[in-house]
Amino acid sequence: GNVIDPLELIAKYGADATRLGIVRQMRLESQELRFDERYCQKSREFNTKMWNALLYVSSRPEGLPRANVLPAKERLSLADRWILTRLNATVRAVSAALDTFAFGVAADLLLEFVWYEYCDWYLEASKIETPTRSAVLSFVLNAAVRMLHPIAPFVTESIWQALPHDGETIVTASWPDADEIPTDEIATSTYERLRAAVGRIRDVRSELGLAPRERLTLEVPATLDRELRALLEQHAGATCVERPSAAVVDDPLAAVGVRAPAGVLRGRYAKELVRLDGEVVRLERKLANEQFVGKASPDVVAKERRKLADYEAERALVRERLAAVQAEDQ
Repeated sequence: GNVIDPLELIAKYGADATRLGIVRQMRLESQELRFDERYCQKSREFNTKMWNALLYVSSRPEGLPRANVLPAKERLSLADRWILTRLNATVRAVSAALDTFAFGVAADLLLEFVWYEYCDWYLEASKIETPTRSAVLSFVLNAAVRMLHPIAPFVTESIWQALPHDGETIVTASWPDADEIPTDEIATSTYERLRAAVGRIRDVRSELGLAPRERLTLEVPATLDRELRALLEQHAGATCVERPSAAVVDDPLAAVGVRAPAGVLRGRYAKELVRLDGEVVRLERKLANEQFVGKASPDVVAKERRKLADYEAERALVRERLAAVQAEDQ
């Protein structure tokens, strides 16, 4: 009862997902593998993610160029430069991990890069049509499946065969050469600041309970260039408008402001006002009760008075915000 039957896992998740799920749990610091089947489930989801990425890449209307050919560096977009820099770093990190037999580390690096950087960010950025996107989409996915092939041979062979490629099989394809992958640290730093700004905007969306289809309005400085505005709108599901202020800011991305739909804000502030009214009334009644005030220690009574003052101040602020939103609507 303390072993697993790989044939049962293969029947449930597939051979590649089983292999990847097991390899991800292999760590050099211990000869004992504490197997968790959820890794196989996650790996199957990852394989599906890669396959869907292939379908997206293959469906670009401009078609894909021949294998492993990149446009000139000066023609690459900001998102192109970022993902290629991240690919370069991933090739080096995965190669180093495999050289030291850290197979679990290599598998995790590849999953993080393909799923969360290539699929979640670069594919979304590539929905903005550029003359270089197809070449970069194909180049990066081709390199990724070549690195992943020793761990997940079947799905990577299928994806590689569907992409422009050189040779008969991925088994004999060359390992990606980091020295042939261009990098741009300045572009990467800019794109990371863009990702941080999008993260802040998504936090606001979550706090307001907005559905992904509901667009936000972003107030941006006039100095934010057109390419960054387009990427911001694409990633954040928003529309950018220039902020009236002419003040110069060091980092335009850090100065992006979020303007939520007035109807959403009205509803949120009205709901919050009801809650705060209830807290104020509850504490007023409690402090008006002579038995409570007489029997409770002075510290407890003082604490309740401070809570009441805080709720009243918070209520006044919410009332101001609600009034401002209502004034904008009129």
